[in-house]
Amino acid sequence: MDVVPWLLGLRPAAPSAGLLRARVRGRLIVVTGASRGVGAETAARLALAGASVVLLARGADELERVARGIRRRGGEAHTLVVDLGDVTAAARAGDEILSRWGAPVIVISNAGISMRRTLRASSDRPQDLARTTAVNYAGPVALLSRLAPAMADAGGGHLVSVASTSVDIPAPGWSLYGGSKTAMDAWLRAIALELAPSGVAVTTIRLPLVRTAMSAPTAAYATVPAMRPVDAAKYIARAIVTRPLVLSPWWSRLAGILLAVHPRLLDPALRGWDRMIDSGS
Repeated sequence: MDVVPWLLGLRPAAPSAGLLRARVRGRLIVVTGASRGVGAETAARLALAGASVVLLARGADELERVARGIRRRGGEAHTLVVDLGDVTAAARAGDEILSRWGAPVIVISNAGISMRRTLRASSDRPQDLARTTAVNYAGPVALLSRLAPAMADAGGGHLVSVASTSVDIPAPGWSLYGGSKTAMDAWLRAIALELAPSGVAVTTIRLPLVRTAMSAPTAAYATVPAMRPVDAAKYIARAIVTRPLVLSPWWSRLAGILLAVHPRLLDPALRGWDRMIDSGS
């Protein structure tokens, strides 16, 4: 057995089935980016624990496929097609959720776009900035700005945002992605203070590399330790049960502390990682 993923916290234990059921059974949960990967795996896990899940994503066919799979296994799933990169559509989706199903108890803000591109490569591509910011920050903010006040008015709930270890460890090539995820992280930390008196908890999950269709085109990722979608879903389930402000691998937290003390400490390692990705080995 390869012990490295375990040592790096990439194979987390799921919370007990009883504790997860106690949190989600009979409750409405919204999951964005639910048509594949981490979102689909998380939605299925929560639905089979007794939640009624509302699945959001751009692709209608893929979204319905996930929903049918959940229903075949005895879960309850609804779908809502929306492009969260469209701020107006994201806000409208929040209104539609409240109108059709009422205020959710938990929202898993998982939809996102990953982009590795250097400053020079993106200098004449304003669409990279626009799309990354819209999908990873502006759209989720628009959606949660509709849902969170309703959750507070209903007596409480839990906002869970799926971010990245890029928040702790800025790396070359990931400026647009990491910047957009960090913006979302900062927004959540601010509203957490506003929502706490109303009983709404906020959690940011800083995931490491997850082996999905999104990461598959990068050849170098095939050989490095990574989470699987099922591992990420377990991590999210743990966050739902324990409700921490931040959940991330131990090494990401350590790196964040080291960089706060010595901002250039990891520069050689990060440049080496960047070269390895470029070489595909």
